[in-house]
Amino acid sequence: MKKSKKERVTELLDLPKEVLLDTPKLTVYSDNQLTVENYGGILEYTDCYIRLKTAGKTIAVSGRGLELRAITDVDVLVEGSISRIDYLTV
Repeated sequence: MKKSKKERVTELLDLPKEVLLDTPKLTVYSDNQLTVENYGGILEYTDCYIRLKTAGKTIAVSGRGLELRAITDVDVLVEGSISRIDYLTV
């Protein structure tokens, strides 16, 4: 697969991909906290299922007692009993 110009520059300058390529970065803390950076919006939100739009993919979080604890224009914090994280192609 041929790399884009942005991907080559990112690698050449040793920069984090999520910064220049607008790709999501997930940070999981145990099974009860998840931070998603570079998300594009909330598609679905219940206490057992959350879908987040990102560039090229949708991130689906399943569990119990899920809450969006912090929302900014850059990241979102999910808390609750997280049982599954799926990457869905848009």
